[in-house]
Amino acid sequence: MIEEVAPEYRAVQRRLARGWNTWDTRSLLSQVRLPDAVLVSLGLKEYYRGTTLRHVQLGRREEDAETVTLGPHAVDGSYTELTVEWRGVTLRVRSAHAGDDLVLLVEPLTNQPKSACLTVAVAYAWNAPGAVRREGDSVVAESAAGATPVFATAPSVTDPYTDVDTPHLVLELTGPVGISTGRRRPMAEIESIIVGQLTRLERATSADVHRAIIRDAIAWNTIYEPAGARVVTTVSRLWNVGKRGGFALFCWDAFFGALLAGTVSADLAYANAMEMLAEATPEGFVPNVAQGTGRKTFDGSQPPVGALACWELYRAHGDAWFLRAAFPRLLAWNRWWWRVRRSGELLALGSTSFVPDVPSPQDVPRIHQHFGATCESGCDDHPVFADVPFDAASSLLRAHDIGLNSEYILDCELLAKMAAELGAEPERRELEDRRAAVTTAVRDRLWDDGDRIFRSHFSDTGRPTAYLSPMSFYPMLAGIAGPDQIRALMAHLRDPEEFGGQWAVPVTPRNDGRDVQGYWAGRVWPPVNLLVYLGLLRSGRTEDRQWLAERSAALVVREWELHRHVHENYSAVTGNGCDFPDSEPFYSWGALLSLIPLIEDGRVPYFADWR
Repeated sequence: MIEEVAPEYRAVQRRLARGWNTWDTRSLLSQVRLPDAVLVSLGLKEYYRGTTLRHVQLGRREEDAETVTLGPHAVDGSYTELTVEWRGVTLRVRSAHAGDDLVLLVEPLTNQPKSACLTVAVAYAWNAPGAVRREGDSVVAESAAGATPVFATAPSVTDPYTDVDTPHLVLELTGPVGISTGRRRPMAEIESIIVGQLTRLERATSADVHRAIIRDAIAWNTIYEPAGARVVTTVSRLWNVGKRGGFALFCWDAFFGALLAGTVSADLAYANAMEMLAEATPEGFVPNVAQGTGRKTFDGSQPPVGALACWELYRAHGDAWFLRAAFPRLLAWNRWWWRVRRSGELLALGSTSFVPDVPSPQDVPRIHQHFGATCESGCDDHPVFADVPFDAASSLLRAHDIGLNSEYILDCELLAKMAAELGAEPERRELEDRRAAVTTAVRDRLWDDGDRIFRSHFSDTGRPTAYLSPMSFYPMLAGIAGPDQIRALMAHLRDPEEFGGQWAVPVTPRNDGRDVQGYWAGRVWPPVNLLVYLGLLRSGRTEDRQWLAERSAALVVREWELHRHVHENYSAVTGNGCDFPDSEPFYSWGALLSLIPLIEDGRVPYFADWR
C-alpha cells in the first residue's frame, strides 16, 4: 500500500477488503473472505486418468488445459458465475452472498462414465493465522475472528488421492451440489439465494451490455494482493501467476483500469490509481511494471496518462483528498520526463541502464536497448519504430515521438488544472510554461506538410521517420492541432486503405507495405482507440467520433457474444481476438472499447467539458 497514506485512502482499502470474493488470483474457483482470509477452494477429480484440477484459470494454452467461460460478476462479490470444461466434465459454478455467509451451487452439465467429484478445500489464504479441521461432513476454519463451518448438501465420500493437502470434502457430482458457510442450508434455500443475487445484479447493469462488459472485466481481474495488503485490479489473473510471482501492475493499464472501475466503484478506481502511483521509483517515475517477484522496470516508464485518469475521477466523484494525494506523485513523474527524456525542447522514448536487484528473463532484451525504449511508448516493439535507432550514449531513441509529446502536453495541462484546484500557483505556472514550450516545438517540428500528418521526426536530422501509427492523431487529444490540420488528419483516419475500414483503428496503416508480424502489428488495441476517440471528442468532430464509437462497440460486443471474451487486442482484418496467441482473452483494458460508446452517449460522467 502507498506510503504516507491519507486517512481517507486507508478507509477506502478497509471498505474494499471485506467479505467473500474471488480475491485469490491463483484460481477462479477460490473464494476468500476478508479480512480474516478464510479460503474455500473448489477443485475437480476425474477418474478416467485419475487426475485433479486444483487451480482454474482462463486462457491457459497448454494441451488438455481447462476451458473457462466467465459469467456475470458483481464487483462486491455478491454474485459470480462461470463454466469450466475439463476432460469431458463441464461444471456451472455460481456463488452468492447470504449476509456474511457464502453459498455456492455447482451443477454438472457433462460428466464422465464414472462421475467426477468436486473437492471443497478449506484453508487460510496467504498463510494467515488460523486452524482448519474436518468435522464429519463439514470442515471448520477457526481463528481469533471466530469459527466458520463449511457445509455441503451431499455427503462427503472417501478418496485419499485427490491431491488436496488441507481438510476438505469430496462430493460426487451425480447431480447439483450446494455448499454454504455459517450454517447448513438445504438446496432450495441455496438456489433461492443464488437467484435473488443474480436478479439484483441484472437490475443494476446487465440490461446495458457495455456496462456489463466493464463490470465483469474489472470484477474478474480484481484481486487482493497480500504482500501490499491492498485490493487492486490487475490486467489479467493468468498474467499474475507463473513468471510474475503473484501480481503484476502495468503503468498505463492501471490508470485505464482506474477509469473503467470509476464507472462501477469510486473506491476501486481510487485504489487502482493510488496503488500504481505507489510503485513510483525513487527517481520519481511510474515504472512500466511492478510485479510479485520484486521486479520493477527501473529502466523506463509508460505513457503519462495518470493525470488524465485522476483528473476525470476527481471531476466525476469530487473527492478532494484524492487530488491532494495523487498530485505530488503525478508532478514528480511529469518532472522526470522533462529531466531524463528531454531532447532539446521535445521528448524521446528511452531505456536507462541499471543492474536489476531482481534479475528476470523479461529484462534481458529490454534494459538499455531499442526494445526497452519502445516499451516506454506502451506499444512494445511497434513497427513504427523500425527505422529509429537507439542511442546508447543518451539512452534515448533518436526521434522526437509524436505520441509521447502529445501525451505529455496533455499531462502538463491537466496537472496545471490540478495545481490551480489545490492553490499551488508556482507549480501551475511551471506546468503551463512547460506545456507551452512543448506545444510550440510539436507544431514547429512534428508536422509533415508533405503527407499532411503529424509524425515523429529524427532528433538529429529533423527529417520525418518512415512509418506511421495512430499516434499521429494524438495532437488532437492534446488540443494543439489546428482546423486545417484536423481536416487533413481525418482524411487519413477515415481512409479504408489507411486507418479506416470496418474494424478500426489498426495500429499500423493497412497500406504500410511491409510484411510485419508481431505483438503490435495489424491489430486494434483498445487504449489506442480510446485516445483517438478522445481527440475527436475534444476537437468537435461529431460524425467522426460517432463513427469510431460505433466501430469500437461492434468490435467488443462481437467477441463478447461469441465467447464472453474481452480481448487485449483484436484483428483489424477480421475483428477476431482469438485468432492471435498474443491476445489475452480476458484483459481489463479490452473494456475500454465499451467505455467509448458510454462516453459518446453521455452515460458516464467523463470528459463532459470536451463535448
